[in-house]
Amino acid sequence: MVSHIHLISSPATEVKQYKMDSNPSGFCLIINNENFKSGEKRDGSQNDVDFLKLVFKILGFEVAIYKDLTKSQIKGVMNQYSKKNHLGDCFVCCVLSHGDENGILGYEGEICPLDDITSPFDGDNCSTLIGKPKVFFIQACRGKKRQSKAKLWEDVSGGQPGEKSDRVFYTISQSSDFLIAMSTVEGYVSFRDKSKGSWFIQSLCKHLKEGSESGLDILKVLTEVNDDVSRKEAGEKKDCKMTPVIYFTLRKMLIFRARKS
Repeated sequence: MVSHIHLISSPATEVKQYKMDSNPSGFCLIINNENFKSGEKRDGSQNDVDFLKLVFKILGFEVAIYKDLTKSQIKGVMNQYSKKNHLGDCFVCCVLSHGDENGILGYEGEICPLDDITSPFDGDNCSTLIGKPKVFFIQACRGKKRQSKAKLWEDVSGGQPGEKSDRVFYTISQSSDFLIAMSTVEGYVSFRDKSKGSWFIQSLCKHLKEGSESGLDILKVLTEVNDDVSRKEAGEKKDCKMTPVIYFTLRKMLIFRARKS
């Protein structure tokens, strides 16, 4: 005797998205430390700035660019923007500089801790960004080690994990809604082409632009960036690699969309 099994399916819960239809989308702050008091210069960094400016204007952001800031000036700009009335739906900050395990290098050679860049925008310090995505892209070395190659047999299959959420009134952490994407993992160098720009920022801009046209979530965009950058090679023997890293406390999907001109 064959018994009948009745499968009861529950409707899939739609993953929530951050509101991203304000005009402008918000502020996009770019800090480009290209020249240093020591005389050192980060050749190719202006290419990154130009591409970032182009892409974030396409995405509807109000772009502001600062160049060659000291540690104190970096902190000052962050505090200045944290005090603004953020009417837009999102805040983006891009920092391009040298760096090490402890933070970002200022023009004068002093290290500015990453927390001094991000914390001015948390719930305690910037009330008009509570509940809104705060996105930081950091192009800088985080040490002196170099990543080596590893052979990979690629599996072309993939999964589609589901997500579940409830719509209820609740409070959120002061540290919610952050995304920090860094060009390399802690302790390692970050590569930059002196004529074209950095591996990370160039790939990021390319995939952000493409993702905005197809409605791709930022985490999927950054996964594509990781894959792209991790395939590149540096060094005389082409034996040096680089892998970006993402930290986030986002609660919803974040989709940057191209604005109609």
